[in-house]
Amino acid sequence: MPSVHDKHRRRVKDEFLLGGMEHFPEHKVLELLLFYALPRGDTNELAHTLISRFGSLSGAIDAPMDLLCEEKGVGPETATYLNVLSGAFKKYAQSLSGAGRMITDSTAAKEFMQLRFMGESVEHLYFAGLGANGRVLFCKRLSEGSPDTVGVTPSAVVKAALRADAAKVVLAHNHPYGICNPSGADLRTTQILAEELRRVDVELMDHIIVAADGVCSMREQGMIRTMRNL
Repeated sequence: MPSVHDKHRRRVKDEFLLGGMEHFPEHKVLELLLFYALPRGDTNELAHTLISRFGSLSGAIDAPMDLLCEEKGVGPETATYLNVLSGAFKKYAQSLSGAGRMITDSTAAKEFMQLRFMGESVEHLYFAGLGANGRVLFCKRLSEGSPDTVGVTPSAVVKAALRADAAKVVLAHNHPYGICNPSGADLRTTQILAEELRRVDVELMDHIIVAADGVCSMREQGMIRTMRNL
């Protein structure tokens, strides 16, 4: 005999099937997702608890497994499920702007690169190699660092550009716990990378910095153009 929870689950699913989840509050989205990790019982209270602790839907889904497992009702399987969702959402977003996408200006570069850093708590550096017309030929993560620094060698960037047969390059890294304004080290590193790419006739089109407070284009701020004229 169906329980009260079974009937509630059916109503939530029907509501989604009829109208999508655009109007769902965050806790209801998480409640619906948890239906598929916890086949029985009430997931509404757990959804509220997780969002309250981690601050948001994204915070709950991106939370580390050990912290998720501290909550009553969350075991290793449920924690794994939420972590899988985090990775899947990121891959889905990236697939919407993968190889073949056109990057012809800094706005497009920011939109393309911002998706790479969803849920990241350490710094990463991404590389996109473009054709002369701005079409993305190749995109990959070149390096991973710590919460406040990431390193890359000029030779690694040049090698990636040559391997992609790129005419232009867009780089991007994140400041997980900082602001999107470039640091002095960012400026110096970008100058060196631009010079090394120029040696092999490749243009550094932009260097994007992604942070919680926004997304910065070094070209829009005139930093790359100035360096090219040095």
